Amino acid sequence: MGLLEDNEKNVQKRYQELCSNLNMDREASDQAWKSYETIRQNYTLEGDQLHWLGCALYVACRKSTTPTVGKHNTSFVEGNCVSLTRLLRLCKLSLIQFFSKSKKWADMASMPPEFRNKIDRLERNFAVSMVIFKKFQPIFMELFQYPGDNQLNRQPTSRKQRSLPCTSAKVFDFSWTLFICVKGESPGTSDDLVNSYHLLLACCDLIFGNALLANRRDIMNPQFRGLPEKFWELDYTPPLEPPCIIDDLCQSHDGIPLEAKSIKEYCWKTYVRRLFEKKVLKGDLSTLTGILDPNNFEANFKNINKVYEEHVLNVGDFDERIFLAECRRLRALPGARQCHLISALNSSEKRPVLRAWNSQGKGEDANADIGTPTKLYGMGDISEKLQAKKNNNMQQLGMQQLAPSTPLSGRKYLKSKEAHPNITPVSTAMQAVSRLRTLLVGRPSSPSETLLAIFRKCSRNPQERVEKLVRDFGEQFCTSFRQSKDEDIDFAPKRLQLGESLYYKLLENILEDEKKKKPADFDLSVLLENDVFHQSLFACCLEIVIYSYNSQRTFPWILEAFNLCPFHFYKVIEPIVRVEDQLSRDMVKHLNHIEEQILESMAWKSESPLWENIRCSGLPVPSCEDAFPPGQLDDCPCGTDSSRRTTNDRNPPQSPVSSLTDRFQSPVPVGSVAKKRLFQSDSVPMTMVHRQVKPGQSLLQTSKPVAINLQPLESENGRFSPIFYVPGTGSVIIQTHSVQSRQPPPPPKEKKAKRGDSLGLFFRKFYSLASVRMQELCAQLELTDADLRKKIWTCFEHTIVNQTDLMEDRHLDQILMCAVYVICKVAKIEKTFTEIMRCYRLQPQADSHVYRSVLLCNKRRRSNNGTSNSSSPDKSKEDSRDSGNLPASQPSAPPTPTRLAGTSNSFEFEDRGDLIMFYNTVYVPKVKGFAVKFSSVGQQPDNLTLSPLPLGKNQPMSPCRRISEKHAVFIRSLDQQKTIPTSPSQPLSYCFSRSPAKDLRAINNMILTRKVGKRLLADDSPEEEGSPPKQPAPAVVARKLQNLLGDRMGQTQD
Repeated sequence: MGLLEDNEKNVQKRYQELCSNLNMDREASDQAWKSYETIRQNYTLEGDQLHWLGCALYVACRKSTTPTVGKHNTSFVEGNCVSLTRLLRLCKLSLIQFFSKSKKWADMASMPPEFRNKIDRLERNFAVSMVIFKKFQPIFMELFQYPGDNQLNRQPTSRKQRSLPCTSAKVFDFSWTLFICVKGESPGTSDDLVNSYHLLLACCDLIFGNALLANRRDIMNPQFRGLPEKFWELDYTPPLEPPCIIDDLCQSHDGIPLEAKSIKEYCWKTYVRRLFEKKVLKGDLSTLTGILDPNNFEANFKNINKVYEEHVLNVGDFDERIFLAECRRLRALPGARQCHLISALNSSEKRPVLRAWNSQGKGEDANADIGTPTKLYGMGDISEKLQAKKNNNMQQLGMQQLAPSTPLSGRKYLKSKEAHPNITPVSTAMQAVSRLRTLLVGRPSSPSETLLAIFRKCSRNPQERVEKLVRDFGEQFCTSFRQSKDEDIDFAPKRLQLGESLYYKLLENILEDEKKKKPADFDLSVLLENDVFHQSLFACCLEIVIYSYNSQRTFPWILEAFNLCPFHFYKVIEPIVRVEDQLSRDMVKHLNHIEEQILESMAWKSESPLWENIRCSGLPVPSCEDAFPPGQLDDCPCGTDSSRRTTNDRNPPQSPVSSLTDRFQSPVPVGSVAKKRLFQSDSVPMTMVHRQVKPGQSLLQTSKPVAINLQPLESENGRFSPIFYVPGTGSVIIQTHSVQSRQPPPPPKEKKAKRGDSLGLFFRKFYSLASVRMQELCAQLELTDADLRKKIWTCFEHTIVNQTDLMEDRHLDQILMCAVYVICKVAKIEKTFTEIMRCYRLQPQADSHVYRSVLLCNKRRRSNNGTSNSSSPDKSKEDSRDSGNLPASQPSAPPTPTRLAGTSNSFEFEDRGDLIMFYNTVYVPKVKGFAVKFSSVGQQPDNLTLSPLPLGKNQPMSPCRRISEKHAVFIRSLDQQKTIPTSPSQPLSYCFSRSPAKDLRAINNMILTRKVGKRLLADDSPEEEGSPPKQPAPAVVARKLQNLLGDRMGQTQD
């Protein structure tokens, strides 16, 4: 129902009916309606108003608790006993829509972070459950007969008649309900995807054992290889104890037998025994059998559903039985095939999981299904359409939550993607755990002999200190990892053991790499005695372990567990990726995403050590030119002067790899080093006054000596103008006429960044990230002019260097979008904030919270310092009006949950508003004096300098890269000055556009026939690689080489 038809009276009437059907109490009902009216005053709520009221009711319900009836009356139920599933069904709101709208509602209502985290966790639980349910169906079909709907209605015709045995359809529903019931009661076990999946395997193992001991041949699948011998013979006798089929299930359905058996023995059986003891399940407690007996099954099914419903009401989670209802609905459709839902999920049509199967265009009730996303044309605003487009591009909706997106930066670290026909989140998680265990095979959770030898070479042996730190860190981790003390199985020691082994392995590799970068006599004690380094490395190792298991403890949980500052944590990410090349693509993307999170916002929190480092350094914030080596900047002439120009190499060198010692060093205070950088001669006194001179300007002698740089300057026309000193008159004259000759340049020196300390390294990464995002944003906005991009970058860099406080407690993307808008405004280019945000949302890291909730004023900071770093909204509005030079931004359309309203909210310690409010009240007063210099109307100053942009990584300069994990086949760039040697040591080599086609065919034949070959090199590298493992070799490597050859041939022809 549209907004015009849905008048206020009709909305209120429908809302009252909704509350009546939900039996909602008056307090929660009034609170939700008041919140709805408040939000509606500032925003135009598009679409069905009952959807937004459902979000308001969910928030109101979560804020209250209801005491339960019992002897002690000490337990409480959260949520007014209102089921989320029932709420969404009555609102005709799908879960997919609910996740999207509730996040927007949280932004508009400025909900606390706890509520946003709850929605994120709820969405992730939905993704995990959907992925596991998809795996549950083929597992069940392998064990039992097809669960047809015609079996569900088999009921006895008389009460006196004996109970009928359960059907396979009933067993299907019971198995899933039992699984989600146990999973909900054991949050420590079901915390990650790997444990949840192994819990499902244990459930299937229990149900199969019960069916086998009950001799239920009518529901068993005769093709299952785990059936005992002579099972189908008449004289078969069931065993006394159920067999274990965990090994068969793991072999067929991507499981880890050791961990699955551990989950079954220490978790699954424990919770099932409790259900037997509480009389929820009836049967034999000693063997956990008799569940499927005709006299027990119906009571067991009813009791399990009742227990699970109580859990859903108490926790406020969604009802995972919606997948069963969706299965029954799809099976009831005309022409439904066997294993229909699996076919729908694997269909060639890119439809989302659990979407309505309406081949004839009917079935409008699909929008009422809890698990189905709404149709694209039925969505109210553009953000939902963008989200649906992303979902439609994914074959599985769960992949969006369980698989990391590829960040814009850091793609140089990623390996080539291996082709696999059946990649699922479960298989990916299992491969990640298997890869981690393979990586640590033979590695004890203690220092190796090689690491101990490195310790002994230090001036002070740090072995005892390091081992004590590891023990302390381990205790701290286990304390934070344990959710409750009554967990039957403690996974913290298991995760900790893997983390310790990985820590010692990476520490050994890092120290070996550190020795290569430092002089031979360098003492590693400087690094090994840094406790922050060990804490950061240990935390990152545990983050790798936790992420491999696809745990719900997502980043930054590990920082909270160790009370570790993000500014220190980021320093170990790149060194770990460089020294350990066996990390998977997803793991590298995850670590890169963490690095981006820290660089963009987490390191800029007011309590971050970054601010103390800036203050202690005594130097200004490094500019882009200070942080990068000269060869890493795009300093081609574009309205700049000589101070920004350097020689532009055709192939710029890669960024120097800094050592960990440099990353963790303390900031160097201003002292003799800074003085040497400022003055070329020690004879110049420190009382000198520095002045800027222009062509034709005379510097008269004053009472104070003046220090003059006597290097030639470059004039506007590109020629050089010398500086002359006129003796006797005390004047220095800069000649304006051009000269054709100049002194030869000094010999080239090693190109280094001006700021190579830890602070300079941080800003080098920060500027690299900002440059990548700005270039992507400009490309989406079709801002192709190079000069305009440099103006945007100059304005952004000016904000970081001279108005650094604008980044405090804010986000990189907020400042970047404001810089794009203000430069387009002064350059008379029509770009609205709506367009900028639309293009920003296309970036993988985009989050609506970034532009909907921006810090305007920090009251705590203002009360502590006497003045606020950020201008208050009222005062800034007056400054913005008085400036007159830079017009304030106004919303281009009525505000909606997608468009911004230019509003703000005041809280106890801070004022927050949307990006337009921040731009008008805080950003403009800070940068207006600088931004107007770029105005096309006003006169642009002659000495205005445009900052150079960081150069992107030059892919042809990339080092040797392995294109397959199964074969020792490598590619690397070809140096134009070298030729491929024809030595017998490298017979299988191929050079694109040079070697004959037979050489490539020989390589393909070697791969396809599984012969052991040499490395494929593009130049004479002295390194040798071991023989590849003898494994089955698919044709994917050959196809990759052929694609590379085709691309190169196409470039040559062009």
